[in-house]
Amino acid sequence: MELKSAYEKKLLAFTGQVGDLAHNEIKTVDLNCSLSQAARLLINPTINYLVVLKRNIPVGIVTKEHFSNSKSNNVAFYTDHDYEFVAEIMDTHLISVQKNKPVFDTLIFMLKHNINSLLVMDGKKSIGVISQQDWLSVQVNYPTQLIKKIREAGSIKEIVNLRVESKKVIWEIFVKEENAVSLTNIITVINDSIGKRIQQIALLEMEMQDKGTPPVKYAWIGMGSEGRKAQTIRTDQDNGIIFENVPDNKYDKVKKWFLEYAKIVVNGLHECGFPLCTGNIMATNPDLCNSLDKWKEQFEFIITKSNTKQLLEASIYFDFRCIYGKEELADKLWEFLFKNMKTHHFFMRHFSGNLLEASRPPIRKLAWKFLDFPLINPPPFDIKREGTAPLDAAIRLLALHNEIKETNTLERLQGILEKGNMPKSLADSVHVAFDFILKLRFKLEFTMDTEIKSLDHAVDPKELTQIELRKLKDALKTIYEVQDYAFKEVTGLSIPWSMK
Repeated sequence: MELKSAYEKKLLAFTGQVGDLAHNEIKTVDLNCSLSQAARLLINPTINYLVVLKRNIPVGIVTKEHFSNSKSNNVAFYTDHDYEFVAEIMDTHLISVQKNKPVFDTLIFMLKHNINSLLVMDGKKSIGVISQQDWLSVQVNYPTQLIKKIREAGSIKEIVNLRVESKKVIWEIFVKEENAVSLTNIITVINDSIGKRIQQIALLEMEMQDKGTPPVKYAWIGMGSEGRKAQTIRTDQDNGIIFENVPDNKYDKVKKWFLEYAKIVVNGLHECGFPLCTGNIMATNPDLCNSLDKWKEQFEFIITKSNTKQLLEASIYFDFRCIYGKEELADKLWEFLFKNMKTHHFFMRHFSGNLLEASRPPIRKLAWKFLDFPLINPPPFDIKREGTAPLDAAIRLLALHNEIKETNTLERLQGILEKGNMPKSLADSVHVAFDFILKLRFKLEFTMDTEIKSLDHAVDPKELTQIELRKLKDALKTIYEVQDYAFKEVTGLSIPWSMK
């Protein structure tokens, strides 16, 4: 496919399908093909990829870059050496994507999983190959280059500068893409990359301080918006540490090591523009830096003995996911959580009532003050507390009820839909509402000074158009509907009149 202009190239990045970008001429070689034979093919400037077959089934991809990672940076070096085979250097984790997948979503997928090449399929037929290098051709190399720099950063100071650069990248994507969901996906990849690199630097610093390596395996977990993969450009920290169980006589020493490590990481994140959590939901809090068994004890208390206030505060924990380390520890905690919720049926009923009562969207206030009878100076609308939070709460409740381990709101929604436990029409409305409210939130944050420490989420109704106000009212109606649906699904009862 030949693109006629720079504008068309950028347009493809945000509106096109991956099949439009893929190299449509596939050159295949057998698994037993020698490197010299492969090199002779790749010397041809029109051939960038070789799909490796085993009994006519694709099992790997070889590119010119593979040769530069081997014994020589010169592809021609291999033309006189017949004793090595493509099987020794090819990408064996062959991952495919359908040709109608959006280009931008494919980029996010490759960045998230650090994938160099994808096989593009038309049904069961392979029709092309796409690699990270191909993003250069559509002028969206900036996310790939930025994340590459983050993953290779040698110091916190370097990451601080890259964090500033990331905000410019995010702004450019927001202007072009105008899809808030895709934008949060990119932010998640960027922020996860920053978090992982800071973890690695912190581990090196612990060794340099003669404190050694981690005494046991661990999982650094993100909670709240970080756990939900819903961070915006002005989001504070919510994190913790789960470490492997150890004998009682070693527990204090192990925990001390992780608390010291957590301090380096949390301070590093703070330096990079992630404010400290005012509620102290951070791994430096001794209550949030514990062994798997201790975490289980905390969750059991929440499920069996917590009061209303504790239940509401605990909801942030139910969005946890592993950011770095041993993911199996987080998985085991999820398994424990679901098992205990099944055993204590009253918990979900109690949890749902309290959670929804505390997060009903102010639809009547909006209709009265902003639309039907506009005031000269209408009060601000909190886009987080009165918008995204109520929606997240309803979908979280349904996800827990359906034992869905995903933490992202839309991924949870998809899981609920796949289980047949929500009407598709309602799920579609939720998706539209979620995207619109996120757009408003991004619009607000990009107009504010990002250096302000206070995370203000107040939207001035006077700055919204009548169309935006109408869409906001529709979104809040949808949140009302999904909250009613969630309460009835979980409790078997209609929502109480006091909550209507």
